[in-house]
Amino acid sequence: MSVDVREISLHDAVKFIVDNRGKTVPTADNGIPLIATNCIKNNGLFPVFEKIRFVSEETYKTWFRSHPEPGDIIFVNKGTPGRVCLVPNPVNFCIAQDMVALRVDESVIYPKYLFAALRSDYIQNVIENMHVGTLIPHFKKSDFERLMIPVPDEVTQKYIGNLYYDLSMAIELNNQINKTLEEMARAIFKSWFVDFEPFKDGEFEESELGLIPKGWKVGMLGDFVEVVDNRGKTPPLSDVKTEYPIIDVRALSGESRVIDYNNCTKYVEKEIYDSWFRNGHPKQLDILISTVGSISEMKMFYGNKGCIAQNVVAFRSNGISPFYLYQYLQYSKGDLLSYNIGSVQPSIKVTHVIKYKIIVPDEKTMSSFDMLIESISDQIYRNANESQILIAIRDTLLPKLMSGEIRVPVDEVI
Repeated sequence: MSVDVREISLHDAVKFIVDNRGKTVPTADNGIPLIATNCIKNNGLFPVFEKIRFVSEETYKTWFRSHPEPGDIIFVNKGTPGRVCLVPNPVNFCIAQDMVALRVDESVIYPKYLFAALRSDYIQNVIENMHVGTLIPHFKKSDFERLMIPVPDEVTQKYIGNLYYDLSMAIELNNQINKTLEEMARAIFKSWFVDFEPFKDGEFEESELGLIPKGWKVGMLGDFVEVVDNRGKTPPLSDVKTEYPIIDVRALSGESRVIDYNNCTKYVEKEIYDSWFRNGHPKQLDILISTVGSISEMKMFYGNKGCIAQNVVAFRSNGISPFYLYQYLQYSKGDLLSYNIGSVQPSIKVTHVIKYKIIVPDEKTMSSFDMLIESISDQIYRNANESQILIAIRDTLLPKLMSGEIRVPVDEVI
């Protein structure tokens, strides 16, 4: 089947734009989530709730010009222009600054196809070359008239749009399962080591951190970890993507314990990987933690992929379960944030953090907890790995389908 492609502007592909930009919305301590640009990821189908603020019910009803509806496409205008995701059903958030929601004109273009097209490398590169601003890039609303979308025939649109959506939904389901598993791990940790529920009938004794079960102890974090620290200077970077990504703060963001390699943008050559990093590389089950910017973001290192340099260190457990240590540090994140010494940009000193006092349970308790959390962690990693495979398939097929290199099987299109 030949692919007959025409072009239309993004402006002509939409019938309404939800645009609440121009002034700052009053926020509240709780209420309806107000998402920001950091919640829009180009690998997820829907927004993620990371570092969100809230608005009151009254503000939601009276302040905004309009709200997104299910199926709208959220388009980031400022900071990371061109990032897009879909609005779920039901809508459980609102938008204000730095983004708009596009309501697609279905008589002009198939909505799922437009979403896939906006995610394509081709359109992302066009947006990259169109946006203005060096410090804070932004994409003007008037640029929608200049952003041209390639539009094939309706059959091809539906095949590409549905395939992209279905693969993205499979990824989204894995993400949801992993979110639930992370919540389970946190709940088990809190039950055992904060509320001490399995040990309430046993003896307790006083410690520096209050009452703890008899036989447990308190020690400094530095007594139980080795630190892998390559900070101080930036390694020579590769001009192309290699097998050796630099894991930076962005790759440590999010709720999952698995590193998000899709957020890695810098790479080194094998020669640099083998020789430059003075303190070596992360090893299996090391805990990576950010020290500058968005401080105390952390992940577990599950494979042999990647290196760390600026703003990230690795804690290698020594005489303590890495799973227990990860859950402990995650639960204690608020305490770690209190080590911030930066005035303009947040930062923490490793020499301060390793003096942090932690509770260390007896060996039997540690082993029992280890078995539980290791099985949860393994499942999280398997789900994340499957998602990476699906992302690779999706993002490999999309440009080939859009260019016509791979022909659409007409009989499979619903």
